[in-house]
Amino acid sequence: MAPASFSVSGKTAIITGAGSGINFSFAKLLLSRGCNATIADLSLRPEADALITEYNGDDSRKPRAIFVKTDVTKWPDLHHMFDETVAAFGSFDIVCPGAGVYEPHWSNFWHPQARPRARTRSRATTTRCSTST
Repeated sequence: MAPASFSVSGKTAIITGAGSGINFSFAKLLLSRGCNATIADLSLRPEADALITEYNGDDSRKPRAIFVKTDVTKWPDLHHMFDETVAAFGSFDIVCPGAGVYEPHWSNFWHPQARPRARTRSRATTTRCSTST
C-alpha cells in the first residue's frame, strides 16, 4: 500500500531558525507547496529576506511569508511569535522548532542535575564546578 500524501497547501507553518540554513530551505519548500510561513529568527540572511519579499502577499495565488524577530530562549519573544502568526494568518497548523541554541560545554545536558559537575543553583553551594578538562 502506498503511503498517503500529506498536503500543506493552504496551511500555515511557524519555522524557528528559518532566517538561514536548513530551516530556511524547509520554509522555502513549504512556501513552494502552498503553505503560509512565519519565519522566526534573530535575523535574516539576504536569501531569506528575498523569500519574504517574493511571498509578501501581493499575488493572491501564492502563499504568504512573514518575518518575526524571535529569540527562542526568551518566552516573551515566543508569545509574540505566536501572536503575530495568528494576527497575520488566523491560526497555524505546523510548528517546526528548528532554531539552533548554543549551549556552553558545561551545559546540564551532559551533566544532569545532582551530579558533581552539573552547574545548577541547587548544587552550586555544595559542589565546586570545574571547567578544566
